[in-house]
Amino acid sequence: MEPHVDGVYIGGVGNSGSDVVCVGVPALGVSSQTEIKVEKVQHTWTVKNFSHCYQEYLENFVYLQRGDEQLTWSIKIYPKGNGENNKDFVFLCLNRVINNNVKAGKIGFKSQFKLRTAENKDIEMRIHPNPSHSDYVSYIKRDVLFPQIMPRDMIIVHVEIDVAVETITTTNEPIQFEPINTEQQLVDDYQRLFCDELLTDFDINVNGRVIRAHKAVLAARSAVFNAMLTHQDTDEARTSVMYINDMDFDVIYEMVYYIYCGRCQKDITDMATALLIAADKYRIDELKNHCEKYLVENITVENACSLLIIGDIYTAAKLRRRAVQFILARPKNVTGTPGWDDILKCHPNLITDIFSQIERQSSTGATSSVSSLPGIPMDVPGVPGNNGPPPSGL
Repeated sequence: MEPHVDGVYIGGVGNSGSDVVCVGVPALGVSSQTEIKVEKVQHTWTVKNFSHCYQEYLENFVYLQRGDEQLTWSIKIYPKGNGENNKDFVFLCLNRVINNNVKAGKIGFKSQFKLRTAENKDIEMRIHPNPSHSDYVSYIKRDVLFPQIMPRDMIIVHVEIDVAVETITTTNEPIQFEPINTEQQLVDDYQRLFCDELLTDFDINVNGRVIRAHKAVLAARSAVFNAMLTHQDTDEARTSVMYINDMDFDVIYEMVYYIYCGRCQKDITDMATALLIAADKYRIDELKNHCEKYLVENITVENACSLLIIGDIYTAAKLRRRAVQFILARPKNVTGTPGWDDILKCHPNLITDIFSQIERQSSTGATSSVSSLPGIPMDVPGVPGNNGPPPSGL
């Protein structure tokens, strides 16, 4: 009969040279574990007046009760060896004894002797590598042993046996776990922390309306809040209250919500510009980038000039560059808006950006009509075909 292991058929290689065939392999994902249970047996045997021993050997027994069965080992001490050739040695031997009430099957065990003096000092012995008549043998020369045990003339034999009493194999069926979105769970937990005002310790008073928050969260997410709350000499650190009178409540609430959740609570169409300004003021770069991206994607003829100004004042480089490109692409439409007049009157430095873009377009062969930008003199240096002095205010 062919051998079988745990339900897996193992075919042999016959004379025909056929390959080994395995069938009935457990399904992928099933695992198993085998444990060999071990019980320890310890026994201490004291022999007094050992040098006067005249018998061929002294014998004692060690027992391990296993239910109705009793495992037995014999310990023998040979004071003068077990033969003429080794009469100058003391032998310690261990053998398993097969009782009538125990099945004669093999059991696994490991054992060792420790020989000690009356003062409980270890006596070094050698282990026989290949004993022929015993399971375990250790030995020592008599002239080495006796000086160590005198004058009390006593030896203590300590036996330790590790017995493999049972082998158990268990099979574990695969367990399916539902995937957990830990990032979403974190957002939900922080949203609840903020919205339910759990254990808050800081108030943000915006024009008389209060937003309750946590110092640790604010400090972790904003460099400005960190500096404000970690320095004990600030009013906010001492009173746990912060007053904001130059921004709308809804804008600050949305900013704090973003601090907790990493996303906006609602559509920011009506507050994207104000939210970018707040994010810039409190150094919340993620929110600032989010608002800048939204504004870049939503530039119109009506807001192009105001967004150019915002991009310049609050160092939103992508928004500023995109606004310049938008204005140059639609000069006739944009220059008719109130925002264009605002640039000419209050932000003349931005005209430089526009002319720089015109120069880059000219160098690449693209065209852009300066005459389409009303309010800008034609004799501006740096613009192709113009060599006059710069206009006042530029």
